Order: sequence, then structure tokens, then C-alpha cells
Amino acid sequence: MSDTRRVAGVRFRNAGRIFYYDTVGMRLETGEHVIVETVRGPEIARVVIAPDQVVVNELGHEDLKPILRLATAADIEKANALQQRAQALLPEARRLAEEAGFRGHIEAAEFTLDGRRLTFSFSSEDRLDYREFTRAAARQFDVKTDMHQVGARDRAKLAGGYGICGRELCCSNWLTTFPSISIRMAKEQDLPLNPQKISGLCGRLLCCLSYEEEGYKQMRKTLPKVGQRCSTPTGEAKAISVNILRRQVTLLVDGQRVEVGDRDLGTVVRWDPASKAGDPPPSMSREEGIAQGLIQADQRDLMGDDQEGWPEPNPFELDSGRGRLPAPAPRKEARARDPLKPSARADAQRQNRPQPARGAQQQAPRGERAARGRRSGRPSPAPGGDGPNLPEGRVFRRAQDAKAPEARQQPPGRAADGPGEVDARRSRRRRRGGRPPGEQPGSNAE
Repeated sequence: MSDTRRVAGVRFRNAGRIFYYDTVGMRLETGEHVIVETVRGPEIARVVIAPDQVVVNELGHEDLKPILRLATAADIEKANALQQRAQALLPEARRLAEEAGFRGHIEAAEFTLDGRRLTFSFSSEDRLDYREFTRAAARQFDVKTDMHQVGARDRAKLAGGYGICGRELCCSNWLTTFPSISIRMAKEQDLPLNPQKISGLCGRLLCCLSYEEEGYKQMRKTLPKVGQRCSTPTGEAKAISVNILRRQVTLLVDGQRVEVGDRDLGTVVRWDPASKAGDPPPSMSREEGIAQGLIQADQRDLMGDDQEGWPEPNPFELDSGRGRLPAPAPRKEARARDPLKPSARADAQRQNRPQPARGAQQQAPRGERAARGRRSGRPSPAPGGDGPNLPEGRVFRRAQDAKAPEARQQPPGRAADGPGEVDARRSRRRRRGGRPPGEQPGSNAE
């Protein structure tokens, strides 16, 4: 194996593959241009790895070709002229390919430094026969012609451009090899599975999906999975959403969505990282939460539970700081009424007044209760209800109402009315003003 002090790494194009050559004792610095021998002929290259900087593991077992010489200004000018000439003959080459029946798309062309060989780069999904095209191109341009097939990513690398991030394409700027990209990487990073969002100019998945894949894998190991059961001071919960970058987990606790930040993960929220469907570990106690600063200690915690008159504590009540689990919502209590309001005083009198027996209220005749209500100007209470405490006074009632139902005499020769006849007579009485036939107003007053 060659000595690394005599090896330099060079590139033929920007973000291209690195090739190693023997310096033959020349002192080289990064950025300098040299002339090297390739299988196609002499070409100009740029030094990207100086001697004494080459890693031994990067070298192969084959013998290294020597660097011919340093490139002069004339060599650099000639290489630029040949590049412009190759770009100018691309339209003619594409016309020749169409005439020859070659279905591939000619992407780029490149001359060697001596101008004797021309290499065409074409893209195609299938393997094509390009012999007819190379013969036509050799006759047209009077050079030796080679063909090099490239893929979609190499096509974008040759064309160049700017990605959706607003920066120059990685493949045409610094990326030398194309990593293996899969849709699983986009799913792990919670990216939208929209082809327009996760595809590059080449039409393939973005190469940058592989840059942070390992970081996302490491962060996911420290977070619960979606659907996993967890333990919290407020009870058992279920993870319904995970934000990896913010390290924030959304839990479903008793039907309520709770967002827990990085500060409380691993302490307030507990889960089994080895199992998704297994039982979660037990939740922490109130004393542990106070010791870790997760639960705010109240006066009962500070003075002890022996004091009399303490309200029943809520063992799951947490601090209201951001990212903390809220305590269960208390039940709504009835609002106390103002004792100065008349309605409050009436309620108090009703509660303190002795209630009459239910049977006594039902024994009072209906006419007496209605007359009492008309006298006081207040509505009569419902049967069996609590009516207002009215003073005793004169009662007006009809003569026939004062008699017991069994004492009422029926006209001679008239049978007892059935339920239907009684209802019909009452309706006729209401239409005549509420008085029985032959009765004069005021004749029933006692």
C-alpha cells in the first residue's frame, strides 16, 4: 500500500466522487488544479484532500496512478472553452439521437482535456441500444464518442438548482453519494405523506430525510408510543399524540386532553418503554410529587393531617404551571343566596315554619282553598304542596259546596249522574258564568 504522505484526493467536478493519485513527491495544497491521467485520457482535476490528510481506510489495494503535473492558466482556460463547446453541441446531439431512434434523453456532454474524446450522459429507465447514435455522433463531431447512463438523482445533480428549502441542491453542492431513502423515514419524522412535500427536483424522495433519521430514532426511545398506556398522578392515561421535536406528549385522561412537556416526562408520566400494550407502572404518590417539585404543597401538607377542620384534600391536585397535569374538575356547588334578599328570607321562613299534616291539606274542601286564594290575591297552592302562611279570615263559599257530597239531595225522580253527565254539566256551567241555573249573584254569601 502506498504511503499516505504521497497520496492526494482530487475531484473532476463539484460534489463528485473523490479519486486518489500519487503525488510523486509534489507539494500540493487543497484548491489547486492538477492534470491527471484517466481511462478516457488526460483531464483536469482539483485537489480536495492534501497529502498527510488521507485516511488509510479510504485507499484501495490497487496501485495509484501518478499526477502528471500542476495545471497552468492555459490549461484551465482550455478546459473552460471545451466545456462551453460541449454545451453548444447538445441540441445537435439530441437531434441526431431522435433521427437514430435513440429514446434516451441526452443530459450533458464532456470533452477530455486533449479534445479527442466526447462523453454523453443520458437518462433512461430501461437499457437502450445506443450504437447507431454513437456512430452518427462520431461522424458529425469527428471525435471518439462514449455513452454514460445516469439515474434520476444524477440527472438533477448535473442540472443543478434550488430545493424547497431555498438552498442549492445537496447533490450538486456537496453530496457525493446518494443514501438509501424509504417512505418509512418520512413516517418516523411525522412528515406529511404528500409527494410534493417530500420529493425533490429529481422526483425521488428527499435525500435530507436520511440526515436526521438516527436522531429521531434516539428521541423516540425516550417518548411513549402513540396508543401506549401511561400512569399519571391523576390516574391512568393513554398517549394519543407525540411531538418529537418539542418532546411533548398529548394524553387522554378521563376524557380530557392533557399536554405534557419535556419537564414532566419520566416523572409525572410513567410508561413501560419495552411494551406498548402492557400495564403501565404505578403512579407516584403525593409525597413523591411534592418532593420532586411537581405538586404544590398546601397548608395541610405543611402542618400535618392531625389538625381538625381541614377539608378533604385532593391527592391529585397539581401546580397550575405550564405543562403540568390539571387536577380533576370539582363538582359545581349551589351558589349561596344573599340573606338580605326577600326570596332568601321567604325560603328561610318556609323552612322554619312547622309543616301541616299531608292529610289535613287534602281534607280541606277545594272551594275553601280557592276562596282563600282569591281573598289574599295569591295563587292557591297545589294539592299537598306548601302554601304561604295566610292569616285566618272570612271565607266565602257556595251553599252547595258547604254541604257534604253525600248530604246533597237529588231531585225526585232523577238518578245519580254518571261521570260523563257530571263533566257535561260542569262545562255548561262554565259557559254560563260559573253559576248553576236559577241562582242569583250574591245569594250564596254567608
